[in-house]
Amino acid sequence: MKFTKRTYLVLLSLVVLWCGGILLAPAASATAPGVSSFLYSFYSPICHQTDARSFHLFGQKLAVCIRCSSIYGSFFLSLLVFAVTRRLSAPSMPKRHWITLAILPMVVDVLLNFTGIHVSTMLTRVVTGALFGSILPFYLVPPLLEGIAQLRDQYLARGGFIYARKTQ
Repeated sequence: MKFTKRTYLVLLSLVVLWCGGILLAPAASATAPGVSSFLYSFYSPICHQTDARSFHLFGQKLAVCIRCSSIYGSFFLSLLVFAVTRRLSAPSMPKRHWITLAILPMVVDVLLNFTGIHVSTMLTRVVTGALFGSILPFYLVPPLLEGIAQLRDQYLARGGFIYARKTQ
């Protein structure tokens, strides 16, 4: 159990760093422009970072758009809820249809905006992103904890890392 708890805390720490970087990019723009520039570049491959579609902090856009901010923020909050509502030692995943139901509004919003039938608003981006992000930990954490536990067990069964072949 101690190992699983540590794995969860490492994951939580990484998510805090990820979300912190999103907020640090605009916060550092005045005092540490190099850090700010690096963070915007770091997040640019995963998000369009369009100014009009982003939340702003200190007069600068966040490192990701509104929808991505909502996904990551709700992922973080849901990750906290996960530890309270699920046993870390034997977490189970919800049925697959829940993740489909959670992503469907976002897909519909994007497709309707792309076709010009409906224009995505800040509210639709926040709601659809938050809905999707809030369910992700319940699908990602169980296999992650199980996979890392299996790697640990294999490592211990072998007696640790083997760096070189044994001579004959």
